[in-house]
Amino acid sequence: MHPSDIISRANTKYNIKISYIKVWDARRKAIKAIFGGWEESYKNLYRYCECLIAIILGTVYVIQKSQVNRFEYLFWSFSPSIKG
Repeated sequence: MHPSDIISRANTKYNIKISYIKVWDARRKAIKAIFGGWEESYKNLYRYCECLIAIILGTVYVIQKSQVNRFEYLFWSFSPSIKG
């Protein structure tokens, strides 16, 4: 849901006006509370990929980072697809 939608609903349902910045910040905090932060999610990528390898033998993955240690992409291929 976009901040403008939240502002509109709050105004219609509760007859209150909220600034765009407050809605944006509240939305960001809600997403972080539900899904966790980016740093935590990034750390979980390695564990997730290692679990894939343990469960589906022959699976491979590559996590690419830039020189400044910024995530670029994740690629994986399951063993049955490789042998295909």
